[in-house]
Amino acid sequence: MTIRLASLHDMRRIQMLYAEVYGGNYSIPIVTDKEKMRSAIEDNEYYWLVAECKGRIIGSLVYALELRYRNSKAFGAVVSQEFRKLNLAYTMMKLVLDDITTKKNLVDLVYATTRTANYAPQKLTESLGFIKLGIFPNSNRLQYNETHCLTAYFTERALQRRRKKPVLIPEVEPFYEIVRKQINLDKPVVSDVKGMYSDHAQKIPLLNFEAITAVEFVKHRWRRTKKNSFFKQTFMPFHEPNLILITPDQGTEVYLTFNQKDKYSVVVGGVTNEKSFAVVLESVAQKLSQMDMAYVEVIIDSYSPELQRDALDARFIPSAYFPCAKRMIGRRYDCIVFSRTFDILDFRNVKIISLYKNFLREYLKLWRENYIELVFKTEHKK
Repeated sequence: MTIRLASLHDMRRIQMLYAEVYGGNYSIPIVTDKEKMRSAIEDNEYYWLVAECKGRIIGSLVYALELRYRNSKAFGAVVSQEFRKLNLAYTMMKLVLDDITTKKNLVDLVYATTRTANYAPQKLTESLGFIKLGIFPNSNRLQYNETHCLTAYFTERALQRRRKKPVLIPEVEPFYEIVRKQINLDKPVVSDVKGMYSDHAQKIPLLNFEAITAVEFVKHRWRRTKKNSFFKQTFMPFHEPNLILITPDQGTEVYLTFNQKDKYSVVVGGVTNEKSFAVVLESVAQKLSQMDMAYVEVIIDSYSPELQRDALDARFIPSAYFPCAKRMIGRRYDCIVFSRTFDILDFRNVKIISLYKNFLREYLKLWRENYIELVFKTEHKK
């Protein structure tokens, strides 16, 4: 058996491996799209590792690097069924992790999302020293709704450059505390700010969005766009937009990555003259629901409680806390993952180890408060 960097000659065999394990349900474009795969294998900001045995590719793993921001993402770890007792996934992940964080000193943190069909991926990252940061509830819809877990490996460099004293709304604090019990973080400042729509006395007005999905146009326009207003406080690593939601007067443009196959979407950034973040997020959610998306996610920095409140008022529920996620001018900033799902929540197929259950409990508590209890509060006021 040989573990090595992938070459272009491996492409077909790599796709056969994913098809063997996932059937036709694997949705990550870098695997399903040959041109994207070719580009990644040739790109210096990717480590694509494969394991080969007797001419057959039996293992695959990808690390994407953002060298400018010193971040990395590990994904696509897969091992052929008959070779899973050899700790092959652990060995492959450890090889690259040591190389990029210690030997070559290329990145300060590595994060990964793990599937919850079984416990193995969560235990794998745990054994490598990854910290549990939260969940992505019902984030992907393939054969059934899938929930993923968020986990990250932090170097001392990342934690030393971290901006302390995050300012959180009370609803986010429990997620922070779950993370704080795992790594040495300071106590947060808690600010119970309220927004224009927090009392739910009035409906959030909607922007009239049109959708643009011309891939090359979206990429080109995004490269020329500089985020403004509250979008400066948003963050989304390793995603290139393929969708613009734009108002007829072009006063608001929201850039997203969406996947029609698994109904998943994330906010990458945008520009706007709208004063309320809640209005923009509610409008984005309504438009995506019309486009048959099942899930949308936005990541906001942890020092802007007004924006956190706006997200919650638009029924985006916090589900993960990510220390040191965002790097700017040598410092690192914590971020919070907020998400909104348009499907009935379904966790029947979810298998998660204990600490992730704590994140799920907090998420479900807030979901219930904002989608069920809210009705009774409104009726009581009447």
